Amino acid sequence: YDWDVGNEVIDEHQPDGLRRSKWFQLTGLDYLRTAFLVAREVDPSAKLYINDYNTEQPAKRNALLKVVRQLLAEGVPIDGVGIQSH
Repeated sequence: YDWDVGNEVIDEHQPDGLRRSKWFQLTGLDYLRTAFLVAREVDPSAKLYINDYNTEQPAKRNALLKVVRQLLAEGVPIDGVGIQSH
């Protein structure tokens, strides 16, 4: 199985690249870290993805890569990046 753990969490207009959702307002980046860590804990064999749209746009793609690199450097288990399109 695979899980879209982080979906539409990127806002390329924010300095840290993260959308200001209710979860972000409560915990900052911790909600995303926790979501991936808990997903890995409850389903160790699942592939865990962060997913977003408009990633063909350089600013959005760079913001996404910045967040993913930061989380990976912290040991957050992200297995891949999903690219939304219609």
